[in-house]
Amino acid sequence: MANNSQNQLDETFVGKSAADLGQLIAEQIKPIYQMIGVVVPVKSCSIIHALSGVDSATLTDLAKQLQQSHQLIKQKIPKLLALELIVVKQDDADKRRMLYSLTELGKQQAQLLRDHSMQAVYNSLSEEINADIFQVLNQAITSLKDKDLFSRFQEQQISLAEK
Repeated sequence: MANNSQNQLDETFVGKSAADLGQLIAEQIKPIYQMIGVVVPVKSCSIIHALSGVDSATLTDLAKQLQQSHQLIKQKIPKLLALELIVVKQDDADKRRMLYSLTELGKQQAQLLRDHSMQAVYNSLSEEINADIFQVLNQAITSLKDKDLFSRFQEQQISLAEK
């Protein structure tokens, strides 16, 4: 096996580092949630939070609010239904639409998540690394939505060719 310096990933693997950060947070938050009685799957907490602010919402509503794909939200729904955190019913006005809302247990879980917010913990981590993690991540996401990696790569290639 090569030495450590050769195994170090460089900045071209920023996507892997972002995924690693998300996975590390998800793993490290599980014991905290267990301690405070949260049964919501870590990667589904945003759905519970989004539903806590409305009477009901469609998959499309949730996807828009959470800025995630319809398919990703749809994949998380069965587990939330099985845990009896949410219920689904057909929209009376439009039979094609399915409406999701929190159960009483779901509302209790949403309150637990609000009562035990991780904001101070993330603020402390941000201070430790001298960067607002939330702001940096969201700024990167916004910038990539404004101009994707392919466009950036093409610009770099043109710039290199002109030199």
